Amino acid sequence: MIDVGQAERTIRGPKRRALIARDQHCQWPGCERPGSWCDGHHIVFWMVGGGDELENMVLLCSRHHWKVHEGAWQLIRTDQGKIITSPPRTMFSPPRGPD
Repeated sequence: MIDVGQAERTIRGPKRRALIARDQHCQWPGCERPGSWCDGHHIVFWMVGGGDELENMVLLCSRHHWKVHEGAWQLIRTDQGKIITSPPRTMFSPPRGPD
């Protein structure tokens, strides 16, 4: 894969087009919101040194992007490229229904 980016927080231009071409929709398991409605997200946060290569990026709709940043959910990319979600780590986690 060709890396088309530069070191900046916002994902736009050729990098965004490459991300949409690869992911096509929100990558939260079970979500099918189209890529044009999604934000690019750095799996390892940009502000803590996460790179801007496509392997560190994923498309998330606004709802799921909020869950990661404000709800403390974590995303993990497997060696096969699949995204796994990990809920917030708290002492008391009530049962969760479908999101």
